[in-house]
Amino acid sequence: MGRTRIIHAVLLFFLLVPAMGFAARQPDAEELSRLIQKISERQSKDLKTFEKKSKAYFFEEQKPETISKVILQVPPGEAVTVFVLSKLSGKPTQEIIAMNKAGKSWPKIAQETGVKLKDLVKDVKDFRLGIG
Repeated sequence: MGRTRIIHAVLLFFLLVPAMGFAARQPDAEELSRLIQKISERQSKDLKTFEKKSKAYFFEEQKPETISKVILQVPPGEAVTVFVLSKLSGKPTQEIIAMNKAGKSWPKIAQETGVKLKDLVKDVKDFRLGIG
């Protein structure tokens, strides 16, 4: 009888561990919101340094003056999201900002610009990891 309980415990363990892993994973929209908030909290303390890091990171996709303009308009986390959406969709940054100011959520903007939400989350996360 003891051996059967051990086998059941082991089987239960192997069935529940993957399920807990799936439950712990945040949906992309929640993860994007968390990333935007974290970037804004950390980078708002020194906007000049954030601007330099952004210009270095997005130098191939955005003109320096565009980066400066966006950083003056929105918080750092949203600025990164704007840069990434612009890069992935080919849309101008001001068009993306206008969509957000009109009340559209970032997942909705991604959908309307033809960007997969998981790609947006990945690139915003890569920026956060890349600049520290």
